[in-house]
Amino acid sequence: MYRSLLLGIALAIALIFPVAAQEATPAGGPTDGLTVVASGLTNPRGFLWTADGSLWVAQAGNGGANEATEEAPTTEAIGPWTGGPSASVVRIEAGCPVLVAGGLPSSADTIGGVLGAEDVAILGGQLYASVDGGGAVHGNAAQPSGVYRILADGAAELVADLSAWVRANPVANIPPDFDPDAAGYSLVADEVTGTFWVVDPNSGQILQVGLDGSVSRIADLSEGHPVPTGLAAAPEGGVYVGFLTAAPFPDNASRVVYVAPDGALTEVWTGLTMVTDVAVGPDGTLYAAEMSTGNLTEPPFLVPGSGRIVRQRGESAEVVASGLMFPVSLAFGPDGALYSASPALGSNQGEGVIARLDVPEGSVMATPVAMLEAEQAAECAPVAAATPVA
Repeated sequence: MYRSLLLGIALAIALIFPVAAQEATPAGGPTDGLTVVASGLTNPRGFLWTADGSLWVAQAGNGGANEATEEAPTTEAIGPWTGGPSASVVRIEAGCPVLVAGGLPSSADTIGGVLGAEDVAILGGQLYASVDGGGAVHGNAAQPSGVYRILADGAAELVADLSAWVRANPVANIPPDFDPDAAGYSLVADEVTGTFWVVDPNSGQILQVGLDGSVSRIADLSEGHPVPTGLAAAPEGGVYVGFLTAAPFPDNASRVVYVAPDGALTEVWTGLTMVTDVAVGPDGTLYAAEMSTGNLTEPPFLVPGSGRIVRQRGESAEVVASGLMFPVSLAFGPDGALYSASPALGSNQGEGVIARLDVPEGSVMATPVAMLEAEQAAECAPVAAATPVA
């Protein structure tokens, strides 16, 4: 499935993203109900706000020129991967990215997929990042995938080596396109236990990572290779997790499950499509980002401008934002508003944005094909991620 997903994404990049980019510029002023708050981002992923209101973003980067020194089933499927230190964590100032920590491992496959810094979280007042672009299979043998501590001087220090742990602790159902270096996607801090919840999409598992570098498996979700994606902390403890499903990513085939601290699973929301992230609203309502809907039965599968944000209403999904360009992450800000990063693919040169969705309770909002306004993008230049990793 992972191979099918990346093939679909790569074809989408090659066949439809140039067209989408041409359609991305609104003819008039800012989009009603949608405000771009950050642009110039290179494959933006997870984001958060610190106590002072600053917005921090994980950037997956755009790979590099380093050749892989190890092969795995993923190599035959979509490789070889090439890596380099182009992933980073940035802070947003006046709507533009400012480098906080660079030199994090990023990797690109041969068909357009990019892995790198995927999420950020704060635990005990300290900033951390999860990375799935590291490891020998990804051309970054000296920088494994895992959880990294972001230091005050801008360096990043490895906390937990997930590349090594995944190799030593296989799941029950190893995928045919197994990628031992693909762990470290979504990251959620648990202040009660002083640990992190971490997703490994390729193997299909939820992990617990301690600040001492310890790693344990909370849930093995590998049966059927559903590809778990974004995590959201549940108010009662544990996390919610969404799934992408397999190509051709049919509508209504995805879901959200609750994973309890002891690993017990409860299905809480079905009938979704290609979920990339989940969020819990201030009133406890579940929200989900659907990367692409109305998908095709043949390559490239994905439909540009069909992404949606939905919220749970009983057993149904209510659309709160539609017409989005491949939304990849979702979070509520300190102002109570809902924010989303996009696109999930095709922003190797700083085309990525984060937008605020001004959605009154009970309303349904339709937006243009993309969230990017050309004038705002032009004001921000992508950052150079050159700070070495400790």
